[in-house]
Amino acid sequence: MNRYSRRGFGAIASFTILALLGSAGTLVAQDGEDMRSTLEGVYTEEQAERGEQLMWNICAECHFEEDYQGPFMEDWKGASVWGLFESIWSTMPEDNPGGLPATDYADAIAYMFKLNGLPAGDEELGSEQDVLDKITIDWEP
Repeated sequence: MNRYSRRGFGAIASFTILALLGSAGTLVAQDGEDMRSTLEGVYTEEQAERGEQLMWNICAECHFEEDYQGPFMEDWKGASVWGLFESIWSTMPEDNPGGLPATDYADAIAYMFKLNGLPAGDEELGSEQDVLDKITIDWEP
């Protein structure tokens, strides 16, 4: 996936997020459970370290770390982490899309978050849709 393939998605995601705003101005999922933000620390340092190893061993064949910084993260701003997970899972690695364990994709995303200065937390980023759908990608350059 190139860094420009997600252009235009942010406006749709922003509209969706605004539609989910609760009366107190906090994001709530459709089932009433609070949404989380990547600014709240949704991965651990250890997970990001595993993701870094994965990137160097598999992803670096085609990608550079810079591919996942700045414009890439900006393109995903406002989307759910599940959207990012699903996009990577369905297209990578190029010769075997979806061929890695789900935890590897979550680890790679944790490393992407670290590359972009998002804070680590106490719990690892999961790989389940119902969990990742409730985490919004927020990013400040």
